[in-house]
Amino acid sequence: MKNNKPDVTLTDLNMPEKDGFELIHEAKQHDLCQRFIILTGYDEFEYARKAIRAGVVDYLLKPINRDEIAALLHQIFKELPTDADSDYRHHAAKILSYIDRNYSQELSLDMLAEYMNLHPNYISSLFKIETGATFIHYLNTLRINEAKKLLVEIRQIPVNMIGSKVGYENRHYFNKVFKKYTGVTPGKYREGRSNH
Repeated sequence: MKNNKPDVTLTDLNMPEKDGFELIHEAKQHDLCQRFIILTGYDEFEYARKAIRAGVVDYLLKPINRDEIAALLHQIFKELPTDADSDYRHHAAKILSYIDRNYSQELSLDMLAEYMNLHPNYISSLFKIETGATFIHYLNTLRINEAKKLLVEIRQIPVNMIGSKVGYENRHYFNKVFKKYTGVTPGKYREGRSNH
């Protein structure tokens, strides 16, 4: 649940390490999931009442009717987009804006995860969906584009200083990444633009 932040969780009540109610309470407390469906063999009013108090979506008795669960999941799915989608959009916008402001600092998925209070895996997949690129590829592209501008616009700054201005403290690493993304070294790029 920590890794995937599910939209809905189906849980039994009688389980080895903790019962279903403990799971629901803990997951809600840590904001891991807000929607739960209980599947159980206990046909007792007290359990059903406790389930209602725990705010579960539904309380289904075993044996499970497949059509009933399919209809229920379909109903939940129809209700999802608005809040799941807006959460998702909000997270994506906040992350991209943070990177745009801080690309010249040291940045990592773990740092973003801490800033957003989200799991790195969630951020990683959100990134891929939103930008079509991995986090590292997006960050490198942003940094190299800035470096290209600075190399041409501020010629008095040495090449290695340009690297540190866009977030690469190591000069050799900056050269390597720059060449990978543009096909030439930063020095050659600047020379090639000197007549423009």
